[in-house]
Amino acid sequence: MTAAAALPSSMQAMAMDGFDGPEAIRRRSLPVPVPGAGEMLVRMAAVGVNPADWKACAGFLPFLPQGFLPLVPGFDGAGTVVALGEGVDAFTPGDRIAFMSGLPLGRGGTWSDYAIAAAAHAVRLPDSLSLAAAATIPVAGISAREALLTQGKAEAGERILVNGGSGGTGLFAIQIARAAGAIVAATAGPDNQALLRAAGVDCAIDYRSEAVSERLAQWAPEGVDLILDTVGQGSLCDPASLIRPGGRYVAIETMLPQEALPDAGSFAARGITAIRASASFDRLKEHLAALVTAIDDGAITPPPLDILPLADAAAAMERVRDGHVRGKIVLAVDPNPDRAAMAPATCKDLV
Repeated sequence: MTAAAALPSSMQAMAMDGFDGPEAIRRRSLPVPVPGAGEMLVRMAAVGVNPADWKACAGFLPFLPQGFLPLVPGFDGAGTVVALGEGVDAFTPGDRIAFMSGLPLGRGGTWSDYAIAAAAHAVRLPDSLSLAAAATIPVAGISAREALLTQGKAEAGERILVNGGSGGTGLFAIQIARAAGAIVAATAGPDNQALLRAAGVDCAIDYRSEAVSERLAQWAPEGVDLILDTVGQGSLCDPASLIRPGGRYVAIETMLPQEALPDAGSFAARGITAIRASASFDRLKEHLAALVTAIDDGAITPPPLDILPLADAAAAMERVRDGHVRGKIVLAVDPNPDRAAMAPATCKDLV
């Protein structure tokens, strides 16, 4: 292992001893992990909070190995490389990076002072991108890009509905679709209509006071070409009726047990391709690099942030679980962060 300086033997982490939900997470002192071949040790600065995090803590994610407790949650990560494992030559200590953790691979999450990042799942950050903003990208951005471009095959000129446009995944999806040349409709509550319009939505729908089907019928009389459903759970009553014959329905996988799924027969009757998508490890680095480049170029803006201390991890997960998040919650790992360095300056374009 190549290290920039002497490293401590222990670290502070938010961890759990069982799959009992966000309420069971506690601050713990744990050994600093050692990077293996192809891995890096990262001094964490900021970590994103996703629905996948509270679902991991509740035991809803079937791909998590069950034998590596205590569990350190966290998929999103941004920080500074401090040590390299064998065979890592594309990064050096001191590099600022964004990455997705190897939590599903048994390598632990990011909600700690130090975390392991696979070199194959990380990208170096430009100076223009703050660590706080970078921490919003991995799960939300990769899921949106995989769903829209790889699975949904969004094309220029198509009309696309993003169901759930005000969360992190929805806001990335709106901008990715527009960058591909699509025209976008999106749903959100009344307080987030301005946010949708600022992100470039052509048809912003308040799902609480408007009938989604009626607004879409006016906007796309023949039906939309593609729906990206970031919410699921029956939030769209009959999605097949909103899509033109031969169109596509792509749902972000929720991993919720006993979730009410749309009727497959309705899709088949209209020749609609229905797909369930999630962040892909196979294309993770490709998506992450493309997103960082798009943000650096100004084509995409990171979502608005609410920055909380890492000690508030349980409360942050509860807010995400209960659906009370606009944009993205980011946890600051350093208890006394340099707010000037952490501030997501690129987020000011989204109100």
